[in-house]
Amino acid sequence: MRLHAGSHVDAPEHNVRGGTQIHQLPLELFIGEAIVADLRDKMPAKAITESDLDKTIGARVKRGDRVLLRTDHNNAYDGGSDTWMKTSPYLTIGATEWLIEKGVVIVGYDFYHGNDEPGSPRVFHNSRTLSENGIITMPYLKNLDRITSERFTLIALPLNIVGAEASPVRAVVLL
Repeated sequence: MRLHAGSHVDAPEHNVRGGTQIHQLPLELFIGEAIVADLRDKMPAKAITESDLDKTIGARVKRGDRVLLRTDHNNAYDGGSDTWMKTSPYLTIGATEWLIEKGVVIVGYDFYHGNDEPGSPRVFHNSRTLSENGIITMPYLKNLDRITSERFTLIALPLNIVGAEASPVRAVVLL
C-alpha cells in the first residue's frame, strides 16, 4: 500500500522539506470538531474562493476546527484519469489564506488537489501553503454527502509510520 492511497493525510513534510512528519503529529489533532462546506456548485472545474467559504461556513467555523470541503467529485472517482483531474474544482490562493486566517487545523476535501489557479494544473501551491502554515491536508475523502449535522466529531487516525510524510486514514464522523 502506498502512503497516498485513497483517503489519507499529508503531514507538512509532504510539501515542505524538513517539515513535521506523520509520527511527530499529536494523535489528538486527528480527533475533534469539524464542519462541512457544501461546495457542490463548484463542479466541474470551478474556483473555490474565500467568498464561497465565507458564505458556506464563515459564521460557523471556529479556530481549531477541521474543515471538510464537499463537492461530491470523489463519488465519481475513476482511478484518477486526466478527465477526472481536470474537472476537479480548485482552491484559490484567497481561499487558502482564508482557511489559514480562520485557524483551522485540518483541511479535508473530496476532489483532486493538484489543480490550483487556471493555467497551472497539477501544481500543489495551495497544499504547500497550507503545509507551510502547519495545516494538515486530507485529500480524497468520500461520502461527505452522508454527513447530516452542522457540527460533528471527525476521527481520522493515521498510521504511526516513523519518517513518513503521509498515511492512509479511515475517516469517520460521529454525529
